[in-house]
Amino acid sequence: MKKLIALFALALAFSSCSDIYEIKETVYLIKKGKHESSIESSLNPKGLRTLKSETMSLTVRFDESARYNINEKNQKDINKLFGFADCNSLHHENSARFGWNYNTDTDEVDIFVYVYQNTQRIYEKIGSMNIGQSMNMSISLEGDEYRFWFDNESKTIKRGTTCEKGVYYLLYPYFGGDEVAPQDIRVYITEHL
Repeated sequence: MKKLIALFALALAFSSCSDIYEIKETVYLIKKGKHESSIESSLNPKGLRTLKSETMSLTVRFDESARYNINEKNQKDINKLFGFADCNSLHHENSARFGWNYNTDTDEVDIFVYVYQNTQRIYEKIGSMNIGQSMNMSISLEGDEYRFWFDNESKTIKRGTTCEKGVYYLLYPYFGGDEVAPQDIRVYITEHL
């Protein structure tokens, strides 16, 4: 009987911990008229989190709310998706992120590498994805470079700074430039730790 109780307790302990290791999709909501995102299904704010390894890997999906049409001047502005500030810097000094915007001509979401290198902004399109499509992407620290992966495409961009130890705080979805979200926009992100 003691063995049965011990076995039951062990099974209960493992089953209660299983969702700690379960990978879950998080819905980031950018409300109409705002820049910043919040976690839609949580009462808790996003909070300050830091990069825990040399690589940040994600699966990203956009739903129909990512289709927007704003003035011609700002339609091609790059919204921020996810990334991190680099090596004890503020994100407008040194950082690596993916960016995105909705392309009204192709009805796709264009994806960009988006880097601050010693306060100089560098961005370049790396690919596109369809509304509703899930895509894997990652950013790695590789010596004095960032390596971006998107749909089997790879780009490297020189880092503005390097350090032996540092704080690399995470950056979350953000709409704009200077334009605020014209409607509620949802971005679905699964982090692969």
